[in-house]
Amino acid sequence: MGPTALHVNPIFEIGPVEPRFSEWLVFEGISVDESGRQHFLDATVAYKRAVLNAIDYLHKFGYSKEQAYLLLSCCPCEGRISGIVDAPNAVATLAIPTAIFDQDIRPKAAGKVPVGPRVVRKPDVLKCSYDGNLPTTKNPGSS
Repeated sequence: MGPTALHVNPIFEIGPVEPRFSEWLVFEGISVDESGRQHFLDATVAYKRAVLNAIDYLHKFGYSKEQAYLLLSCCPCEGRISGIVDAPNAVATLAIPTAIFDQDIRPKAAGKVPVGPRVVRKPDVLKCSYDGNLPTTKNPGSS
């Protein structure tokens, strides 16, 4: 696929990944930074703005900004470069599946206050009653 082995672009097929989400909340960012400065077709700035918009939105639901950042770093979100043809703006989007939350995070009518995050308690989750006195096991191979 290229002039030398070092120039070959990998092509791969991924297998089925579960769970498959059907509803997403999408945040958009354009290539204008926090100070209002335009960055000509800079998709990195646009994606950063999409992520910061998502963090600000999740903050309204009781998450700290640090918690929202950590959530976005490990949840199955999808980031996309959505447009680089509308000069001078690049557009990027970040889609978050709504099913990962224990509450409805979709925008509501004006006047409704969001509820903060809650611990999900499901009957199929095992509970641990750790009293601090469990025996310690050692790796036999360690010294």
